[in-house]
Amino acid sequence: MKEFFAPQTIAVIGASSDPTKVGGMITRNIIASGFKGKLYPVNLKPGEIEGVPFIRSVDLVESVDLAIIVVPARFVVDEMKKLASIGTKNVIVITAGFKEEGKEGRLAEQQVHEIAKKNKMRVIGPNCFGVIDTQNNMNATFSSLLPPKGNVALGSQSGAVGATMLDWSRESCVGISKFVSLGNKMDVKESDLIRTFDRDKETKVIGIYTEGISDGEEFMRSVHEMKNKKPIIVLKSGRTSAGSRAASSHTGALAGSDSVYDAVFKKLNIIRAKDIDEMFDLFSVFSMSEKMENDGIAVITNAGGLGVMAADACSDSDSVKLAELSLETMDRIVKNIPSTASELNPIDLRGDAKNSDIEKALRIVSEDPGVGAALLLASPLDMIDLNAIAERLCAIRKEIRIPVAVSFAGGDVAEKASEILRKGGIPTFPTPDRAVLALSYLRDHSLNSAADEKVELPKVSGRNEVLKLIKEIKREDRSSLSEEEGKRILRSYGIPVPAESRATDMTEAAYVAGTIGYPVVMKILSPDIHHKTDVGGVVVGIKDENSLRIAYESMITRCKMTVPDAKIDGVSIQKMVSGQEVIVSMIRDDQFGPVLSFGLGGIYVEILKEISQTVLPVSKKEFERIITSTKAYRLLSGARGKPPADIDSLKDIILRLAKIAEENPEIYELEINPVMVNERSKGSWAVDALVTLR
Repeated sequence: MKEFFAPQTIAVIGASSDPTKVGGMITRNIIASGFKGKLYPVNLKPGEIEGVPFIRSVDLVESVDLAIIVVPARFVVDEMKKLASIGTKNVIVITAGFKEEGKEGRLAEQQVHEIAKKNKMRVIGPNCFGVIDTQNNMNATFSSLLPPKGNVALGSQSGAVGATMLDWSRESCVGISKFVSLGNKMDVKESDLIRTFDRDKETKVIGIYTEGISDGEEFMRSVHEMKNKKPIIVLKSGRTSAGSRAASSHTGALAGSDSVYDAVFKKLNIIRAKDIDEMFDLFSVFSMSEKMENDGIAVITNAGGLGVMAADACSDSDSVKLAELSLETMDRIVKNIPSTASELNPIDLRGDAKNSDIEKALRIVSEDPGVGAALLLASPLDMIDLNAIAERLCAIRKEIRIPVAVSFAGGDVAEKASEILRKGGIPTFPTPDRAVLALSYLRDHSLNSAADEKVELPKVSGRNEVLKLIKEIKREDRSSLSEEEGKRILRSYGIPVPAESRATDMTEAAYVAGTIGYPVVMKILSPDIHHKTDVGGVVVGIKDENSLRIAYESMITRCKMTVPDAKIDGVSIQKMVSGQEVIVSMIRDDQFGPVLSFGLGGIYVEILKEISQTVLPVSKKEFERIITSTKAYRLLSGARGKPPADIDSLKDIILRLAKIAEENPEIYELEINPVMVNERSKGSWAVDALVTLR
């Protein structure tokens, strides 16, 4: 990837002397940015651009480090062959008209890809915006808006969004080290950028805009393999392709939505920005700050109202809080700043505070071991000079041991002072709330950067039994398993299932129920009915044979009326078990592989949509998080006087489900809904199983 950013020679194939054409824009921008290497503008017609003469064909040059192709799509394949003949290894295809425009475009892109692969060429694009390296003074894009130098490396799937981000960086004073527009991602993808940016000495923060990650497992691998563990901030739009697949499980639809990306980003300690404003807030705080070692924020303000806003934002956060100042710190504030309205946190210095008072307060709180960051808030009052405060803060910033954020709330006056701060390397925010949110992300990343061990799965394998069952299903040309077949899989991996048996008529049902012992549950058996409760196909708490007979007749009638074409194979009679209903499931996302889900079970999973997810394999910390972050866990822990549930037995079931997912790639989705979690030491039971194959 090196020659994309530090080439000694560049060829622009499709260069133009016309400044309104893309080839002309890119060539001029390369020259204007101060590129010091050799430039070859390629055009069949004679001419020059900024005094640099055109050459007729790129294969007239002995060698080229980086080629930028801007010719129409129909000529790109020929130009790729020429570049291969002279040994060029790095190519940016700006040209559009490939897979984004239908079948012919896809075939043409495939040809380009085959040439690149055969000749070991790396390709950015096609249909992209270009590349910038501010450290090497190279702007190889068709935007003249060269961003300031800095430590944020950007990758963008969209050229237009990329241009917006570059312009935003100029306004926000957030400097850029490198920028790459990925376009169609035929070859170079987000995973390549992460590996490259992680090794880049000029880069501290990695930012990515993406509409979908097409190499999910490679993406996760690239993040896991980062040696420097630089913060990654992602702005993700669009939906995962798994969302378009028909999933028959309750959690299938949830797992096939954008929530999978949330789960992946949490797993990888990637920060997800909700919009460009938030993205640049995060760039500011991460590029201009070091780690936040604890969660306490000391708020210093000349306006009590702004302090209250910051206090509210801290209270709303799960990651940060108002720091509890030590008695020594409060005593020092009182002695050194006599006019202080309050030495408690938030520290109110009054509207007539002197500039020196703000500096004193900042220095004092920075020495308190309970303070992880300082937040300075100020309003543009006549008795205070925000510009002077900003200049002084910039002068002393390196002397303060903790991250410092500032919110000068206001309009023109506040913005002028904020610009001084940003240029001086201090992150600023238009409101206290946005400042607290940015610091909370900084704290989260600092907290979650520590390495975490992979959770150990049970040493059990039911692979042979499952493979035998899958072969039976495939012979019948089915992809959906019956509940009974699903439970065979669970049993083969040691997941507890209540005693049960099937019955094809009422007489057999009465015999089975008597053998198992009342109370029992009766369920309809049909390969065409997945969600039995929706059609009245489940009756619980049957206490005797008379109740069983009534339930049987009404269930069969109800199901035949509701789903007239359904094949009904009889009923399943199961031992009635009690406990808190939860759901445990797995579905394979097309990009990221097996997604594990947990939450409240039964009918509540779709009503409340309260599901916690992670992508396998799972670490110890993640495993605890997906369980303890849910309302289900609060109920299981003994809410409102209920006895605590057997959470250990539930965890064992979840780990065994993960083992099934690991060993059986043919299984597309497996849902246990509900798992009945009994009181502590009394175990948990998998009451229902829904399984579909790829």
